[in-house]
Amino acid sequence: MSDSFDIFNLGVEDVETHQVQTSNSSNEVYKPTADDGKDGTYKALIRFVPNPENPRNSLIQKYVHWLTNSSGDGKLVDSPSSIGEKCPIADVFWKLRKSDSAVDRKSSEKLKRRQQYYSLIKIVKDPQNPELEGTYKVFKFGYKIKEKIEEETKPAFGEPTQIYDLFEGKNFELIITRQGEYNNYDKSKFSSTRSAIAIDGKPAERNQEAMTSIKAELDTAPSLDPYGYKKWDAEALDFVNGILRQYLNPGSSMDSVISTPKPAAKKAAVKESTPVTGNDANFEFPDTMTATPTTAETKSSTASADSDDLDSFLDEIGI
Repeated sequence: MSDSFDIFNLGVEDVETHQVQTSNSSNEVYKPTADDGKDGTYKALIRFVPNPENPRNSLIQKYVHWLTNSSGDGKLVDSPSSIGEKCPIADVFWKLRKSDSAVDRKSSEKLKRRQQYYSLIKIVKDPQNPELEGTYKVFKFGYKIKEKIEEETKPAFGEPTQIYDLFEGKNFELIITRQGEYNNYDKSKFSSTRSAIAIDGKPAERNQEAMTSIKAELDTAPSLDPYGYKKWDAEALDFVNGILRQYLNPGSSMDSVISTPKPAAKKAAVKESTPVTGNDANFEFPDTMTATPTTAETKSSTASADSDDLDSFLDEIGI
């Protein structure tokens, strides 16, 4: 563990917000849904807290792919683009996406990457599950809530708030409703005023005694380490290779997919320069692409919905 009281002196820039192994213990992950709430709305008050093992890494971000083979077996794999490495899945995605075949372009949607985020939280109030109040959990969320964190840490106007600050942070009002088949987080928001984390039901004071109590509580919190990027093992690599072969022409090899494209195609170049519109804005540009996405493309609300929809889907199948 790092210096004991680093967690009590966090500035706005002290937690990496990622602008540039999943645990088997389901009890440590907080995954409320609208269906679990009263009249289809789940309400809770939570507090984002720093990672005691590494305060700067209090917000975990990674890209994931949900892949399904011809037998219907699915597997969630982390994208190497999470750590800035080349991703073969992204390469095949773009190969299909830029194809003249409508079937290929449709198939590419099955290879899209999504963002997932994890943080430690303390559950302040949860009327649906009062036994959870006062406990620390790992909170898995999508891009919609990540946007709300960005609005607090880097607001367009006003002073920024370090939401992980234990004395000057803000509670988060989690409100989950149902929109179609998926959970919706639009009504969720940070409280309007800053406050200290509660200890024994009362706001903590900035003194040695309170810090010792907070540290003792955080020592019982789940570790975030298992939720970070996980490199593919032999089993995952075999599964990914099998999936990608489904999308390649007979006789194609992996090398032909991940090799640098030949600078021949004027036609492809025209496609590359064509503005992304409509549903195309859902797709994220991997680091291996030469094109640079516009702000509108990278921050489209539709893309964020896709990320949260994936979370809802994975929750339903227990992942």
